[in-house]
Amino acid sequence: MKFFSIKLIPFLIAISIFQYSFSQINNNPTEKELQIRLDSLFENLSSKGMFNGNILVAKNDNIIYQREFGFARGDFKTKLESTDRFNIGSIYKEIPAISILQLMEKGKINLSDPLNKYLNDLPDWSNQITILNLLQYTSGLPKVNWMKHKSINDTVLYDDIKCLENLSFSPGSSYLYTNNSPFLLSKIVEKISKKAFVQYVKQNILDKLNLNQTRYSLSFPYKDFDSIAVAFNENYLEDSPPFTIETPLFLYTTTINDQIKLLNGIHNLTLISKKSLILGSKIPVLDLKNLESSFGNLKVDKEGNIEHFHHGSSGNYESTIYKNKDITIILMTNRKNENLHFLNEEIIKIIK
Repeated sequence: MKFFSIKLIPFLIAISIFQYSFSQINNNPTEKELQIRLDSLFENLSSKGMFNGNILVAKNDNIIYQREFGFARGDFKTKLESTDRFNIGSIYKEIPAISILQLMEKGKINLSDPLNKYLNDLPDWSNQITILNLLQYTSGLPKVNWMKHKSINDTVLYDDIKCLENLSFSPGSSYLYTNNSPFLLSKIVEKISKKAFVQYVKQNILDKLNLNQTRYSLSFPYKDFDSIAVAFNENYLEDSPPFTIETPLFLYTTTINDQIKLLNGIHNLTLISKKSLILGSKIPVLDLKNLESSFGNLKVDKEGNIEHFHHGSSGNYESTIYKNKDITIILMTNRKNENLHFLNEEIIKIIK
């Protein structure tokens, strides 16, 4: 979702100056000229504290720009590397969605199946929720209450759901973006596959695409800092919430190199068919704005071309992925400035 805050004003001024400085330059730039423009943009933003992270840009599936700017820790000493893993926020939700669609393709589930067909220890309201409702955030399940427990794990999350007496709305009638949806999708995957969700993902997604730099961490705040970008704020204070997370589903960390492999794997139809991808990314028909599916915003034009944008954030982590038939853009930051939507759009203008 796009949003605007007052902290974006200096960023937008910097972007305007950048646009003006290149307004009279060749509008059909070479790859080298594109690299110079992108360098100019990101070096300027990095020097002003407006971007700290990793970037990758590809054109026609050929990587034309990849760089790291800033620091991996709040110590202002450890430089970011291309092999550093980031928490990519809600973009992780594509993984349980892909897993569910794989099981659908194998004939093991239908998206119209009620939740209680697979998780029969949930209250009666679970027979009203379909798997499609979970993919579209139309289940009526509430948001996760992160402040309720000092330690958040699968057991307490599932117990909280089991204690729900009523849903927030009748399934399919409205929309609520909640981590409870992918959480329950992961539990369905475990029930059907008879494997831990992390194990299923490793065998059916990570290994299939050789995503060797991707991990599911065991806890947050992180205890193992090897090859990980730690989130910090504008004062270089590292994120330290008043609770710990021990649910691996929410602790998916990946590198920019693995993320482009995953994005290509999705769009090359290595993991699921195009029909399944379109079905799983369908937005609910509701009179509401800013709706997303588990794949963020994925659109298909009349010629069948796919345009895919997804934004995610968690604490001071923020990421975006963008892909159409010509362009791929991946941005990852561990010092959130709330400007990645605008940066993504600016990069598209530069390389079109």
